[in-house]
Amino acid sequence: MEKLHKIKVLILGSTGSIGTQTLEVMSGHADKFQVFGLTCNSNKKLLQAQAKKYKVPGSKICVSSENQKKIYELIKDENVDVVVNAISGADGLKPAIATLKAGKILALANKESVVLDGTNLKKLEKKHARKGAKILPLDSEHHAILRLLEAENMQAFDSKRVSKIIITASGGPFFGYVKKQLKKVTLKDALNHPNWNMGPKITIESATLLNKGYELIEAHYLFSAPLKNLDAIIDRKSFVHAIIKFKNPRKTLAIAYKPDMKIVIGDTLLKLHYEIYEKNTSKKFANKKIKILEGEVISKYKFDQIDHKTFPAIKNIIKEFKTGRIYDFYKRKEETIERFLTGEIAFHELL
Repeated sequence: MEKLHKIKVLILGSTGSIGTQTLEVMSGHADKFQVFGLTCNSNKKLLQAQAKKYKVPGSKICVSSENQKKIYELIKDENVDVVVNAISGADGLKPAIATLKAGKILALANKESVVLDGTNLKKLEKKHARKGAKILPLDSEHHAILRLLEAENMQAFDSKRVSKIIITASGGPFFGYVKKQLKKVTLKDALNHPNWNMGPKITIESATLLNKGYELIEAHYLFSAPLKNLDAIIDRKSFVHAIIKFKNPRKTLAIAYKPDMKIVIGDTLLKLHYEIYEKNTSKKFANKKIKILEGEVISKYKFDQIDHKTFPAIKNIIKEFKTGRIYDFYKRKEETIERFLTGEIAFHELL
């Protein structure tokens, strides 16, 4: 790393929702971060515009549909400090593996990587930790879990100290619907998320609550938490992102912030910069946009239970995971979501 103390960041999937928001965050902290490289799947025009704006040379950009090998060359580059994996779907798995093998910090927005191969990713993180390999979750829920554990000087689940980890769901655009109503909804309805601005695939996964099932599996792997100690509830405003019930000492903590992925991305990158360059100074890391809530304050927020009968995705995912069929289940759902997005099937056929 150079004398200016800038962290060099490679963004995989820079033209998507998370990728573009990462660039926005970094541009607000140009003294701390440098865009090392950019990749996309096929949006060459936007990629080139990004490269021009952020002064990324042509040798450090890549359209993966044209040159798959180039991604891995960029990941392995000795000048890269952090790889933001914002690739959509199962395509993000191999780059996630390559990042950890290269001893890089993996800022992971691609939950599919963990769902499909979580055991291996955690093994690789441990194996290459000395080289610098580390997974930092960019999902709002897992980012929140990590911050709550860190508030108690923890990194992972400990059965002696934690009784429950709860993540929240917005309930999507069809909260309160019954099955009969879901037969009439349109693609436009399904893409109209009440709180988050996300890509089409993850938005549909949110509308079906598929994403929440995947996030429980992700939390299981990332924090070594048994599924029996994990749960999900609904916060319609998506203001509370995770709740942890501690038993030693007994207390309940939650994290709250506006439903804006730029807060998650910014907090992750800025804290990383602090830990690398500023920890030994008098400066303390604090983020005023993020609030840790305790005890009775949490009860002031309104939470709802998930209607598993109308939205069976979470229970189906857990069942498939426990029987070792999660990969096939995921691939099948990925295909049906694509069919829904192209108008081949109706929404209720996704459930």
